[in-house]
Amino acid sequence: MNNTNRAFRVHEFPPAVARCQPQYAPRPYADNWREELYHEAVVAAWEAYQTHDPDQGASLYGWGMRVIGQRLQAFCDSVWGAAKRECEYPCDEETGEPVEFPDPNAFEAVEGRIFVCAVQQALQNFAPQDAQVGAWYLLEGLNEQAIAARLGVSQPAVSKRLKRILAELRRELRAENGEKSP
Repeated sequence: MNNTNRAFRVHEFPPAVARCQPQYAPRPYADNWREELYHEAVVAAWEAYQTHDPDQGASLYGWGMRVIGQRLQAFCDSVWGAAKRECEYPCDEETGEPVEFPDPNAFEAVEGRIFVCAVQQALQNFAPQDAQVGAWYLLEGLNEQAIAARLGVSQPAVSKRLKRILAELRRELRAENGEKSP
């Protein structure tokens, strides 16, 4: 390296940073974005120091400021470019409040829970043993064989009983919703 070239000093980075005109913090760097720019400038200065060729006619200082400026411009363009692709969260035109989007999974869960409550309420009108068989089948997910084992009866007997219970349950749930039975 040529000793006549001016060495880089940390206090010389701010002019290179200022040339990029960082006025607004990009979203990903809301807190320490200027510090991030200074770190980029230091890395660029080291890159300029390693790539400087005095035979090309440029001083180390001039070459360094050019490399730092290009590096910071590329960094700012990439970060701010990403921020430009983001859009503002939609707001209600009248109230200005953020719009809430329905979550289809949440709606299914709520709808499922409402159905479970309706079934539980309808089963309360059944005979105790029929209500228990219906709860085991519909709410606990037991199959006919498991129910038969619990009751000590055959599987066809449980199947016949379940058909009657489910038909009665459908009628009751339709009546609750104001629908007519077929």
